[in-house]
Amino acid sequence: MRVALWTPAPVAGWAAGLVAELGRELEVVVVSSEPGAPTGADLDLYHVMGAPAHGFVYRALVRRPGIVLLGEWQLHALVYAETAGRGEPLAYRREARRAHGDTGEFVARQVLAGLGGALGALLAMNQRVLDQSLALVTLTEELRARAAPLLAGRRALFLPLDRLAAPAASRELCAAAAAALLALVRETAPGAEAQRALLAAHAAQERSPLGSALAELRWSARELGLAELPAGAESVVVPLFGSRP
Repeated sequence: MRVALWTPAPVAGWAAGLVAELGRELEVVVVSSEPGAPTGADLDLYHVMGAPAHGFVYRALVRRPGIVLLGEWQLHALVYAETAGRGEPLAYRREARRAHGDTGEFVARQVLAGLGGALGALLAMNQRVLDQSLALVTLTEELRARAAPLLAGRRALFLPLDRLAAPAASRELCAAAAAALLALVRETAPGAEAQRALLAAHAAQERSPLGSALAELRWSARELGLAELPAGAESVVVPLFGSRP
């Protein structure tokens, strides 16, 4: 089986030792920058943290779901860099609304107006990453406990990968972590293609003219002080755009 590990730090910390151990059982491709061609991997492992340096990892995950190695809960800086930071403020607002509802919309508006200050810290902005995870590996037990209820039955595994970076880390510890990750890869891989297809269908529906129009109507209704769309609003939108994505 061929797997790709996406990380901006392939030779630092825990990554090098883990790749060496996984390489005993799998063909491992390390992707440390925007690839020029497909990796040909059967399954992808995405190392995601809040720093904008992980932007190419985030973009790849959004395109093709895989196993996420989540280093921290707060991903606001990453998502902001990949939306508003790329000249797409509306995409930033949409991600904020998608993840945090009305609170996200309010904070996003303040941030875009330059009035956000510390408000951005209120938005974890990790919903998209969690939704794209075929399975999740967290670097702390606290992260695993917070994320597990949001994964709709998908596996969430705690592995203390950061301990592998310590000078005193033993070969046995690295081998144990690799064995646990290998088991998760083998458990996830058989159903990965079907799960990716299902997530792609959901994403297409969300991006469709109908889905976008209904979302905009719901957000506009909230801005007008309406809890929900007026009765019959969807029956007006559907004929305009059709019912297919």
